[in-house]
Order: sequence, then C-alpha cells, then structure tokens
Amino acid sequence: MADILKVRAKFDASGVLGWKFVDEDMRSTLVQVNHPPSGIKIENGDVWQVELVERRPGKGRQKIAIVQLVAKVQKLKKWESIAELSNFWIENLDLKTLLVWLNEGIDVLLIGPKGTGKTTLPFAIAQALGWQQPYKVDVYTMKKTTDLFGSNAAANGSSLFIRSGFYDYIERAMIAEREGLATQFLVVLDEINRVHAKTNESMHGLFDDTRQVTFPTAEGSNTIVLPGNIHFMGTMNMGDEYLGTHGVDAALKDRFAPMRVREMPKDYESQKLASEVGILESQALKIVEVARNLRTAERAGNLAFSPSYRGCRTVGYLLKHGVDLESAIIKGFLGWYEGEIGVNGTRDRKPRDANSEVAKAFSAMRKSIADLSI
Repeated sequence: MADILKVRAKFDASGVLGWKFVDEDMRSTLVQVNHPPSGIKIENGDVWQVELVERRPGKGRQKIAIVQLVAKVQKLKKWESIAELSNFWIENLDLKTLLVWLNEGIDVLLIGPKGTGKTTLPFAIAQALGWQQPYKVDVYTMKKTTDLFGSNAAANGSSLFIRSGFYDYIERAMIAEREGLATQFLVVLDEINRVHAKTNESMHGLFDDTRQVTFPTAEGSNTIVLPGNIHFMGTMNMGDEYLGTHGVDAALKDRFAPMRVREMPKDYESQKLASEVGILESQALKIVEVARNLRTAERAGNLAFSPSYRGCRTVGYLLKHGVDLESAIIKGFLGWYEGEIGVNGTRDRKPRDANSEVAKAFSAMRKSIADLSI
C-alpha cells in the first residue's frame, strides 16, 4: 500500500507555487510534485493528500520526495467540528442535528420540560459557533405584531414609532449582510407557544421562504425583509399546564423543526451543581437525587410541581453557607407544596397533614436517599 502524506501549497513573493510537507517527520524533506494537475485552481494554504512516488537524495544531507497529488483536503466548516458545548449537556446526535438545521437555514423549536436549558442552549450554540450574542424575545408579552418591532408614542403633538430592541437587532444583521461581514445572528423566541392569536398569524412570514412581514405604525405601513444571516430558535415547555391559551398552530409548527431537549444525566447534573455552587460532589449528588425523585412523583401525577436544576441551586447555596442538608432541602424544595411541616425537636420533622401535597413530596424525598435523615 502506497504511503499517503499531506503537503501544503505556498506561493512565494514572485507568485511561484511551492509545496511543504505537513507531516512532522517529513518537514525537512523537499517536495517535488510529479505531473502537476492542469485546470485545477490551487490557492495559498491548500492542503493536499499525496502519494509518495520516490525518494531521492538532494544536496548535502537534504532529501527530496517525489509525490503525486491525490485529493485536496476539504476543511471542515466550524459547525462540523463542534462535538460538544461548553458547560451544557446535549446528546451527540441532537447537537449534530441542531447544527445541521441551523447551517441549512432551518428555524428550530426547542421542546422540553422546565429547567432543561431550552433558553440557555441557543446562547451556548451561538458562543460555540462564534455568532453574535442572541437576542431573546419574550413572545407572551407581545399582543400584536407591532409590539415585536416597537411601539407608537406621542411627541410634540404627533405620533412617532419607537423601534424595539428586536428591530435594532434585525437592522444590525441587515448591515452585516450588506457589508459582507462573515457573522450570523440568532433570535430566541421564548415560550413561543404562548404567542397571542393576533400576533401568531402575522408572524408566519418571518419563518417561511419570503422572510417578510408587514405591520402598521403611526408613521405608515412598514415592511421588513429578513436577511439570510438571521436565524430563529423558539422554546416551548412540555405539558398541558404550559400550553397557555394559545398553543402552537399547525402553520407555525410547519415553519420550525422540532428538537426535544432532554434532562441532563444525574452525574452531569450533580457535577455541574457542585462546580457552579461550590459544594462537594457528594453533597450535590444528594440534592439532585431528591430533586429527581420529586420529578418522578410529578410525572406520575402525585405532585403538581417538581424542582428543576435551578431549584437544586437554591438548595446548594444554603448548604454552601452552613445550612444542614435536611433544612436546606426543606427550605429549598418543600415551600412550593401546600401543607405544613411540624417540628418535633431538632431532627424529627413531619408533615402535619398526612394527606397534604407537602406530605406526598416529603414521602418522595424520604425515598430518595437512604442515609438522609428526613
């Protein structure tokens, strides 16, 4: 089997093409290309895979390698080389899927339980890709399309249209595209399932092939055509309790690709908690185990609520500042449940009403960790 090596093209000041080996053990060897290809454009810095045809002695101790160009090495685009995100857990296939969709200009809807990082994921993606910092829009606050882009205000006896931060962000993207700047912009439409009906339909143009929307202002009708360097990611919580009064209609679903955001693994969650809060991993693991049992109870319909990773942090900070584990968990987790916990002495804490929601949560917590005295 022939030796396959790599060489890099380098033009000198006179524009004469030369080659140097990329392989470490061949860098002191001169390169001569046998039968240079005709009709193929070679640019400075191009890397080619070559077949070693012959070795020859050069002047003094110099060696010469005769090679045949085989194939140009295609550089991976930045998104193709991303295998993980800094401080954010996501399955490999999900990450690749998300990166492919964004690269192809497909808008994405992130769907998952609360606390899984749906809102922070776009920021992690943008940072990894080297894009501009995303702009987050709280969609549920927008009652009509005009609210997305600005508002009418009175001044000196007349009405003026005051542009929103979203509008300014779009204009930045327009300028960047016009000036040929190699950068991308990302808009996060938070809780898009809660969009008001009047806004919903008029937003569709932003996400289809026209990328255009028209809206009325105090100064007349205004039309915006989005540039190709701006992308959208929406977020949506799972479960009937998060559907609000509007939901996501079929037309809007058809304009987004769905991506389920999953709960991070237990070990990752506990390590992340320990690192962010500054507690021992063994302590973080106990907090996470309690939280996960409460989440299991919620999924089973026994509880109406369970703590996300954010809730784990509230407990972790108490523990960091000297509150004992039992008290920290009771203060951080149980305050959301109806009912009261009575205190009998310093360690024997029990719900006063065995049928209360806090009693169910308390029961789930006791099953979490065998050595936790609650």
